[in-house]
This record gives sequence, structure tokens and C-alpha cells, in this order.
Amino acid sequence: MHQKDIAALSDEEEENLQEFMLNLAILFIFMSIIGIISCVYQIKPYQSIRRKHSHESTLQSAAHIQNQAECVYKMKAATESSRADMQDSLEREVEELRAFQQQVRGELGTLKTALTVLSQRRQREVLRPDDAESHRKGKTE
Repeated sequence: MHQKDIAALSDEEEENLQEFMLNLAILFIFMSIIGIISCVYQIKPYQSIRRKHSHESTLQSAAHIQNQAECVYKMKAATESSRADMQDSLEREVEELRAFQQQVRGELGTLKTALTVLSQRRQREVLRPDDAESHRKGKTE
């Protein structure tokens, strides 16, 4: 409607027109609210999917961390086992070295005794050189 037409309207028609425009505005507001509610309901499933994906991602991260922790525990157990094996091996070697040390000490004791006996014989020979020479001469004659 043009301004001429609006000016030509009676008070009752103008009032009806204003009421109609008010109803139109209210209808527009309700349609907007319905549109917003519709958008919210359409977005909710996507949020649910996002939450589900986020939850799955969190579960995957937790599983990955758990796998890494299990690997660390396995490595720790293997290291402990290896360390225990090395400790046992070293203890055996120490025992073998102690046994060898005892054997060497025993042989050194035997050699010391033999050297003492040999030294005593030489001292006797030095003290009695004449007897040794006569003894040798007696054997050669």
C-alpha cells in the first residue's frame, strides 16, 4: 500500500492494519523461535557424535598409554631378569676365582716348602763342601 492509500483508510481499517502487522510480527518471532529450536535439535546429534568421537579418542589414548606402560613393565622385567642373570654369572665367576686363588695359595705353599728344603740342602752342602766332593769322588772311582 502506498501512503495515499494509507491516508485514505479509516480509523477502523488503520487499526485492523496495525493489528495485522502486529500479528505478522508475532508470527515472524514465533517462526524465528521455531527455526532456532529446529537448528538446536539438528545440532544436538552432531554434538553427540563429537562427544562420542572425543570419548573414543580418549579411550584410544588411554589404551595407547596402557600399551606403553605394559611395554615399560616388560622392559623392566627383562632388565631385572638380565640383571639377575648377570648377577648370578658374576657370583659364579667370583666363586671360581676364589677357588682358583685357594688353589694358587696351596701351590705357592708347596713351592715355598720345596724352596725351603732346597735352600736347607744347599746350606748343608756349603757347610760341608769336602764331604760333598769326597762323596762325588767316591762315586766316580
